[in-house]
Amino acid sequence: MKEDHRQNFLDAVQSIAESVFDFHDRWSLLDNKKPAHLAIEERKELLLEEVNELNDEINKTDEDKSIKLLSREAADVLYVSVGHLLALRNDGLEAMYQVSKKNNNKTKQTHFFDKKEKKVKKLNI
Repeated sequence: MKEDHRQNFLDAVQSIAESVFDFHDRWSLLDNKKPAHLAIEERKELLLEEVNELNDEINKTDEDKSIKLLSREAADVLYVSVGHLLALRNDGLEAMYQVSKKNNNKTKQTHFFDKKEKKVKKLNI
């Protein structure tokens, strides 16, 4: 069961990555000559809009909350974020690998989950 869920999750993330790449290719949105900071500056409002829509969904009253809408808004944030990394070209790819490696190296021997802050933090060893 856990392995099925893992594989379904990985398949869904790959589907997003493929879609983001194809979308940017279809609309000729990748400009290799554009400075990285300018590319992200131009995309910033897209990400802010999606984060705000996610926040709006989170803040709905209990009777108006929808897990389907919450999930779609979270997926929209991911989609635009992946587009940001694609726009950063090789630096974006390298950053994804670095962040994955950094988080993969966090273990219960080096880190702990702070229940108050609800995040993984480094042990003071």
